[in-house]
Amino acid sequence: MLQLLSADTHIPYLSSLLQKLTGLPEDEAQALLDKAVQHGFVDLPETPEPIASGTIEQLLPEFLPRLADGRVLLADDQGFCLGQSGFDPDEAEAVAGMAADLVSLHERHQPLLVKHLGFDGSSWALVDAVGQSELGFWTLHVGEQKFLLILEGMPHLNRQPFVDLMSVLIRRYLDY
Repeated sequence: MLQLLSADTHIPYLSSLLQKLTGLPEDEAQALLDKAVQHGFVDLPETPEPIASGTIEQLLPEFLPRLADGRVLLADDQGFCLGQSGFDPDEAEAVAGMAADLVSLHERHQPLLVKHLGFDGSSWALVDAVGQSELGFWTLHVGEQKFLLILEGMPHLNRQPFVDLMSVLIRRYLDY
């Protein structure tokens, strides 16, 4: 997935290329692709979407508002707000700082969460009385770098703007 998302051009489907990217024999590589398509991780459209180009600063105002029904913010794990939609500037800085605290909290308690409680996720949420997320803190890992995508309301992470966001982050921050 990282190879595909970090590409500056579209990668055509070729059996030999699939084998090279996965390091698997042809039948196993094809089975992996079929499973990824079946679960919606990979789409093989006739006409691929254009690859987002430009700087993160240029692209975030376009991508972020389309990722949730409400406000959206992207922060790094140090609490720096990279971009936001719908927050006033003071709120954005405060929420980005809170997100960094959540990363720290999660890292301190990860052994308890994983080994003892069996929870392997790294995202957090503020939920309402019926368990619906009001504000979700989604951890995005790009190599060693962590980002938090803070979403108010229903997230829309199964759409092209999220793929574009991840592609831009991977091309900028992935350390091969």
